[in-house]
Amino acid sequence: MNQDNQSNEHESETGAPQEPMKRHPCVADIMTRKTITLNPHHSLTEVVSLMADRYFRHVVVVDTAGRIVGVVSDRDVLRALSRTSNWQTKDVGQIMTRDPFTVKGETLVSVAVAKIVSKRINCLPVLDDEEKICGIVTSTDLLKAYQKLLESLEHAS
Repeated sequence: MNQDNQSNEHESETGAPQEPMKRHPCVADIMTRKTITLNPHHSLTEVVSLMADRYFRHVVVVDTAGRIVGVVSDRDVLRALSRTSNWQTKDVGQIMTRDPFTVKGETLVSVAVAKIVSKRINCLPVLDDEEKICGIVTSTDLLKAYQKLLESLEHAS
């Protein structure tokens, strides 16, 4: 069989077809690939406008080299707005969560879920092999994956 026309079935040593090999789902299977990034010098006003205009709740903060330095969530924004009267003078670096927990694309979904639950967070930026942002996995992404799993189990029975 040539490499361009491979099947998902594998043969046993006796030549009989076996079930296709199943792998466990990883973060890359369910993550949101389009991420919005800002630098620490963007204003809080810009973050508020960005979140108001688009449908997401997390912004990844990167330095000039593209390395992740923080995350700003809608909760961070609300906290900043409620705790200071001069919020228009704040920048992203002042309100972001520094050194956020991250995962790689090949991280098992179960490991990502465990991290989100144990750390009581709602997102994990996903880093590539060069430690650059390549996506984000959120509690919403995990719930969508769980919904698909439940629906497939319901249809199978």
